[in-house]
Amino acid sequence: MRGRPRGRPPRITRPAIADAALAVGFDNLTLATVADRLQVAHSALYRHVADREELVMVAIDRAVAAVAWPEPTGEWRSDLEAQAAALWHLLEGHPGLIKEFLRLTRFPEQVMLRFGAAVRRLIDCGFTVENAFLAADTVFDLTIDVFSRGKQLDAPAGASVVRDSTADAWAEAVGAELAPIMRQALTDPAATWFDRKLKLVLDGVAASLAPP
Repeated sequence: MRGRPRGRPPRITRPAIADAALAVGFDNLTLATVADRLQVAHSALYRHVADREELVMVAIDRAVAAVAWPEPTGEWRSDLEAQAAALWHLLEGHPGLIKEFLRLTRFPEQVMLRFGAAVRRLIDCGFTVENAFLAADTVFDLTIDVFSRGKQLDAPAGASVVRDSTADAWAEAVGAELAPIMRQALTDPAATWFDRKLKLVLDGVAASLAPP
């Protein structure tokens, strides 16, 4: 018995749309630029994504799924450090992603799955459910917050960037004793201070949330 005749294969799929969106880049991401990348009509995308926000979510899902997330080591601190580093590199590798992520009204599925996996790792290491959730949430929030703050400081401000144009004002506001530290904080890359803050947070997790 002959099977049903096959129709023409679809010219685009959601994975293809996601790949095109990542190739275009978040800073230039619109339905039109993705359609141009795929060489299809703009209207064809609406059969797969409802609007630009869904397009962003599809792209973020694809980016998160493509990350080589570190395997569990059984040591909670190493696991959290490695996952924070992987998240930081993900944000670095896709300019504009952090800006898009912070204005979403829904969360991409892969982001939620990754967070759930991080919490379960801590539970496997002996954390209570509540403490595992709080520890993972704090580390993920810290990573996103410090990264986005760094991007704010690197934003253009006239002929300079925010971190340089505001250095004198910050130094004057905090006073002579703190001014050198403030200038150093504005000079160092955001990743430097992220490492120091992450260590402080993990010390706190070890003292108050981790199992004996």
